[in-house]
Amino acid sequence: MFNIRNASSNDLPTILSLIKELAIYENLEDQITFSQEEFQKSIFEKKYANILVCETNEKIIGYAIYFYSFSTFLGRGGIYLEDLYIQKEFRNQGIGKKILKLLAQKCIDENLGRLEWACLNWNEPSLAFYKKIGAKTLDEWVSLRVDGDALSNLANL
Repeated sequence: MFNIRNASSNDLPTILSLIKELAIYENLEDQITFSQEEFQKSIFEKKYANILVCETNEKIIGYAIYFYSFSTFLGRGGIYLEDLYIQKEFRNQGIGKKILKLLAQKCIDENLGRLEWACLNWNEPSLAFYKKIGAKTLDEWVSLRVDGDALSNLANL
């Protein structure tokens, strides 16, 4: 049995630990640059994103971070799922599907046009899972990002 609920600031140490687990899994641990205070302010004060946590026996074993997006072509908002992570020993129990189902229902309830996310191209287990639930890859789109020095350079053009 597991329970999915909105995160509170008291959950933050565990969420940050799970974020580090995800970063290690994705070979991206060198990209974690935030402090706990900065993260807490971004989520719980500025409300840049929302977090769902999944717990079993009062232990948090997974999380999802999402925020609202907008589609000019649909003329409606959407949800962008930034992270979905379940600890390895709790995978394949329907938790990821339940979280995605909750977010899909949120989209329907709020008349949002889409639920979208990204997945690393080498993460075959996740890609297979996402395709199985009806997600489609957007092969015609290329993700772009400006951060760090490039972000500063762009701002100073």
